Amino acid sequence: MKKILVPTDFSEHANTALRYAINIGNYFNAKIYVLHVYDSISTTGTYDKVRTFIKENAERALADNVRSFTSTIYDKIILEERAIDGNAVDVICSIAAHEKMDMIIMGTQGASGLKEIFLGSNTFQVMKKSEVPLLAIPEGFKYRPIKDILLPVDSGIVANSDILNPLIELSKAYDSEIKVMHLETEKMVVGYDPGIDIKLGAIPHSFHRVIGTNDDTNDVINSFVEEDGSDLLCMIRRKRGFWERLFHKSVTTNEVFNSPVPLLILHSE
Repeated sequence: MKKILVPTDFSEHANTALRYAINIGNYFNAKIYVLHVYDSISTTGTYDKVRTFIKENAERALADNVRSFTSTIYDKIILEERAIDGNAVDVICSIAAHEKMDMIIMGTQGASGLKEIFLGSNTFQVMKKSEVPLLAIPEGFKYRPIKDILLPVDSGIVANSDILNPLIELSKAYDSEIKVMHLETEKMVVGYDPGIDIKLGAIPHSFHRVIGTNDDTNDVINSFVEEDGSDLLCMIRRKRGFWERLFHKSVTTNEVFNSPVPLLILHSE
């Protein structure tokens, strides 16, 4: 993991994500691209001076923001600043794809952890539009080493096992254990894809069968996270998959999927 993209609007939850990204970057000697997307006035003529002022102000604010984190950076870590005019979601997704970022790390805002993911936030929009793995950090979450990882799965086949690579890289870097949780409900009773066991290979991992219902999936996952002391929750996003069903339920019932720990979203082809 060598290239990490961290969008920022200089808010506290964005700073929380940047702190987390720097700690991960220290493990991988990664280059961290700190991106601020600003929206200038779309005009011409004499207003060009206004647009120039907005650009310079954005660049200055970004430089000040990055400078405030220099004491937490190891010698081999590089922070590159970028202030770009445009639509935030489009710019983030474009840079992540064209420059082959290994991961996007973004903060979320909301009293219930990842609440904003389902309320039209930039974080959720990026998750929907980008195929790059996204790590969402709950507001106010204090970084801690990733020793225990929870991977909830359903009975769906993971067509391309390479999508687990970011998870495996993190596990190797932190020497952590991956706990694969198969949640069985009235509509999900078939076992997990055995290919997951093969792909994880020598990575310390274990399998856990948990009984629940389609109505309490979020609570069951969070209870496991809290009781086990998990440091990271990882979910695989695929069409008609486990994550999509959770999202659909949250939207249609006005409920919110939330997590007390960082959430890593991997995208299945």
